[in-house]
Amino acid sequence: LPKDIYPHFCITPHNLFPMCDACQEKKGAKTGSAVDPRFFLHPYFDAFTANQVVKLTINAPFNAPTFSLAAAPGLTVPQASLVISHLRELAIEERYGHYFRGEHLRLLRLVGKMRTYNQDVAAGVENFRDMHVQKSPNSWEHVFFDSVMHNVLLMHYLIHEPLPAFL
Repeated sequence: LPKDIYPHFCITPHNLFPMCDACQEKKGAKTGSAVDPRFFLHPYFDAFTANQVVKLTINAPFNAPTFSLAAAPGLTVPQASLVISHLRELAIEERYGHYFRGEHLRLLRLVGKMRTYNQDVAAGVENFRDMHVQKSPNSWEHVFFDSVMHNVLLMHYLIHEPLPAFL
């Protein structure tokens, strides 16, 4: 609950949780209504966030892809609605586009090195994904590598197609 509207709740433990400055600014003093009671995920109350709740889609062309975020499959309708609201209200897709572009470029460079040393690209990407799930299934690193692993066309590109010359 925003402290500007509910100052008496500003220091209660359930109302205090870490949030980056950019998200806090986007969140502002938004509160829900009877129709839409919540806009944001809450790490204490939303136990379903113990599992991956965000799905990243990486779209071709893979030398300069675009990225989109959605609720992960398998969520209930209310859970998916809350995840979509959270992504929209905090402008996550537009704010994290640069992050995903950077991760993709880093991935292309890693794949280039793996190919140079005749390493298994699919196993390498799977190892990166599994390494990051330990932090959280909703860490941006895990979401990214999970998306790569589940994108058949991207994996084919990484394993078989020529990589960009600018690497």
